[in-house]
Amino acid sequence: MGTMMNSSAPSPTDIDSAILLQQVKYMHVASITILAFDYLCTLNLEISLVWGGKRSLTKIFYMLARYPPFIDVPLVLWYELTPHIDTTECFPVYAAASWGTFFGIATAEALLVLRTYALMGCNARILTAFIVQYVTVAITTVIVLSIFLKSLRFGPPPLPVVPGCHLVQVDGSVILVVAFILVLFNETVLMICTLWVGIRRFRHSSSPLVKVLYRDGVSYFVLLFLISAGNLGVLIWGPVELVDLFKTFLRVMHSVLSTRIVLHVRAADGRQVEGGIASQPLREIKFRIPGTTTEYTIDSE
Repeated sequence: MGTMMNSSAPSPTDIDSAILLQQVKYMHVASITILAFDYLCTLNLEISLVWGGKRSLTKIFYMLARYPPFIDVPLVLWYELTPHIDTTECFPVYAAASWGTFFGIATAEALLVLRTYALMGCNARILTAFIVQYVTVAITTVIVLSIFLKSLRFGPPPLPVVPGCHLVQVDGSVILVVAFILVLFNETVLMICTLWVGIRRFRHSSSPLVKVLYRDGVSYFVLLFLISAGNLGVLIWGPVELVDLFKTFLRVMHSVLSTRIVLHVRAADGRQVEGGIASQPLREIKFRIPGTTTEYTIDSE
């Protein structure tokens, strides 16, 4: 009897694995909570400043960054929290959520590129450089993610009480590092450009728009950089159970921060009512580099 009980008892390795998997699930629940909370906090701003405006590239990217997370993030919770899930159902849902994460981060990065481009004076050469960098990173990430997904294998969880899908083979996690290094590189370039233009051109500016672009650009890029760096560290040095620890959180924060930049820019003309909600949608925003007669116009619709 004692031998049978010992043979059925979970091993310390299985217990440790289950604990790590639970931490990932907690992180994903926290991520969707942040997404929903931010949406409720900024919905009034969005209605006031976005919904009534004309169609533009910025508005399209805004909507693509804002709403798809409410599709792919619940998919993550489904494959993480569904009890007794058939392992054959895991891969298609995991793959769909992963492509959703890629799409979301790519869209948010496009918004960050547009804001940095505007801050740097809408220079055509700078835009060309940003586009080349963006497309190169996106294409490389598509290739890397495809290779990563092909390496995945799912199996039963280490303990029966652990719900959801369980990755038992992630041979492509090393190559996935490349994708997040590229994201980190892209964010580093944008952050350096933001710092450079802020120090060189706008350090004495009193323009509300410039302050918003510079403040949000620096603080948000720093935050995204730190999250990306943490995700990279987990992929390189962490156990296989933590491979998805920061992925959904990074996806959500890209959506939250990039869309907040748009909302803050549209509210930066000084026509705010109490509470920070602009009294009317902005059609265009103009600002001038101190000490020059050059005036830049940003289409805020």
